[in-house]
Amino acid sequence: MRSLLKKISLIFLKIILGVFVFYLFLCFILIPAGAPWLIRSQAGKLLNHQVSVRSVWFNPFLLRVSFNGFKIKDSEKKDMVGFDKFWVDASFLSLIKKIYRVESIGLEGLNVNVVILPGNRVNLLELMPEEPQPAAGPKAPGTSGAKPEERSANQKGASAPLAPGSLPKMIIDSISLKRGKVTIADQTVTPNFSTSLNDIDISITDFSTDPDTQARVVLVAKLDEKGKISAEALTKPFKLPLELESTFSLNDYALQVLTPYSGKYAARGVKDGKLDLKMDYRIADNKINARHKLLVQRFDFGKKVESKDALPLPFGLVVALLEDPQGRIAISLPVAGDMSKPEFQYFHLLVQVIKNFFLKLVTSPLMSLVSMMGGESGTEELGFVSFDPGQIELTEPAREKLKVIIKALKERPKLSLELNGSYDPEVDWKAIKTSAFENEFKAKRRESAFTDFRLFENMYKIRFGLQEYWRLAKEYTKKGKTEDEFKAEMRRQIIERGQPDKSALEQLALSRAKAVYDLILAAGFDSSRLTVGQTRKTQASLGQIPLEFTLTVFGELPATESGSAKP
Repeated sequence: MRSLLKKISLIFLKIILGVFVFYLFLCFILIPAGAPWLIRSQAGKLLNHQVSVRSVWFNPFLLRVSFNGFKIKDSEKKDMVGFDKFWVDASFLSLIKKIYRVESIGLEGLNVNVVILPGNRVNLLELMPEEPQPAAGPKAPGTSGAKPEERSANQKGASAPLAPGSLPKMIIDSISLKRGKVTIADQTVTPNFSTSLNDIDISITDFSTDPDTQARVVLVAKLDEKGKISAEALTKPFKLPLELESTFSLNDYALQVLTPYSGKYAARGVKDGKLDLKMDYRIADNKINARHKLLVQRFDFGKKVESKDALPLPFGLVVALLEDPQGRIAISLPVAGDMSKPEFQYFHLLVQVIKNFFLKLVTSPLMSLVSMMGGESGTEELGFVSFDPGQIELTEPAREKLKVIIKALKERPKLSLELNGSYDPEVDWKAIKTSAFENEFKAKRRESAFTDFRLFENMYKIRFGLQEYWRLAKEYTKKGKTEDEFKAEMRRQIIERGQPDKSALEQLALSRAKAVYDLILAAGFDSSRLTVGQTRKTQASLGQIPLEFTLTVFGELPATESGSAKP
């Protein structure tokens, strides 16, 4: 009996020893030797690109697997994606406890080269395997005879995400990426654009499918030569609704690298400039609140270039509006939204905020400038001042408005102001003729003993002749009109008949511009930044004649005018 037990124990021991030896052979010899070949052949077929891997190691005692020297090359044998080392450390004890625990996941020396090819094709998309086309044949089980709405519901149900409570318990203590590099080259612009994200270090700790566990993400990197990127986020990724607090900052980024894009869309290169950017995001209870703060220092456009894609926008004026006396452009853009709404799309919301900001700059530059200075512009448009019909004296509201504008312009040394004297050919001419009539009547009244009616008769006869007077008198006698009605008609015709004198109206407009010009100079404004442009016809609004301002970049002529001169 003892000998039988001894034999059984010996056989059992040999089996265990054999399994252990095979396990060691598999882990230390077969996997390191066969896995690289398998990866090269199968991954190459799947991605349709050359794939190489230097070595694969598996430590059976620590449950650690690592891949070394992985690369994917394009048709020109250039690296597309690769890394020096990737590893995963699992916890044996945690597996026994039925917890999917990973002690660490690491990636070193990641190298990604992104190329935007002509036609807006991206080279990395070539690695995506083509989706197989559905073959014609019998219908899939469960779809025959089903109504369209039922099939749609089945498909939606099949693709619905798992609820957090139904996910398996998975814990990853740490995820790290060190010495990463991402290079982006855009061949759709001339000259070609190229930028690189270097020395990328990412650390993720306490990642878990437990909805109450908070993960921490830290990122540092360098953008091109001087730009410094740092970001930190605290989030509960599997909690519904999502909770997130994050900050992102980019410092000392040299803007000259963006010359290909500024040349394409603004027809100007970038000579100098440094960018700092900070973003803060808060997500809780399906509400997102974000702040974007951008600071550009010493920005300067370079030479003009030819571009058929250039946008017809006043980029130079926008820069001059935003830049303070210290050469800084500070922009703050808050964004808030309700993520629970079906139509919510954050990217579209952000684009709309940016679009509205710059649209206001272009369409209402003076109002935008006053707002940036912390002034209260109210609801009245700041792009003009108003005059009473036929008058050249500034009203008190116009003087107050000009004080606000002058104060704001003194803070923007790159801006010039052009004054465009204006007139309404109907309203102004009527006011001029009315004033002239009243002055003439008052003078005659002081010198004559005639009644007002006789004076009106004489003035009418002098202007239109005796025959015209008798025709009008006969017409009013037949109609049974009173003397006062006849007098009112003579007055109206004296004032309104005759074509407006264009030269007199243009002189009125120029005098208005001169009044504004003198007031601005008296406030200490630089005369080299103030000009009077061509006079313009306009239309009265609420009984007032608007005189418009045109903002230009100092030293440049306005795009819509051939030139301007001081009075």
